[in-house]
Amino acid sequence: MRQVLTNKRKLAGSIDGRLAVRQRFKLAGEFLRPLSAIVAQGFATQQKGKTAHGRAMSYLLLRAVEGAYPNQYVNPAQVRLSEGILQNPVEIEVSRQGALIRVEATSQMGDITGLNLAWDDCLVLCAYHPGLRVAGINDEECLREEGIVALQLPPLLADKPVHLYLMTHDRDRRKWSNSRYLGEF
Repeated sequence: MRQVLTNKRKLAGSIDGRLAVRQRFKLAGEFLRPLSAIVAQGFATQQKGKTAHGRAMSYLLLRAVEGAYPNQYVNPAQVRLSEGILQNPVEIEVSRQGALIRVEATSQMGDITGLNLAWDDCLVLCAYHPGLRVAGINDEECLREEGIVALQLPPLLADKPVHLYLMTHDRDRRKWSNSRYLGEF
């Protein structure tokens, strides 16, 4: 009888473990789905057997899903939308007026010896509302040298708080920086 109770406890624990893993995958998949276009570019790889979505999902599962089952959640500050070797801007100032978000991003352009950046790298700003699963990305190309990127939010997000991510890519969109979480605005 004692052996049967122990086996039932083990079985219940493994079911709970599987439910926790399923919930983690569901949360990660739902979070990344609206961001698939930027993730496909920002996590692109030439490695055989590696997909951009798979790499982003792995990063999110390992670092951004927090809490204990059944109260697990995705921490937007820990999410990464791009991964790479380019340097992010050093100083960042964010302002929001209604549906317009403006980011001033200053890079260390003086002596760039040893720094992995160029004047013609492009700045990409992404605004995301996880609850509504709506994301917006700047349409116009903004160069690092200009130091300003603006984003007109989609109408659904005009009066809602959004999480902001900033990243850079080279002129060929092959090299990216690690995305930088700017906060909720």
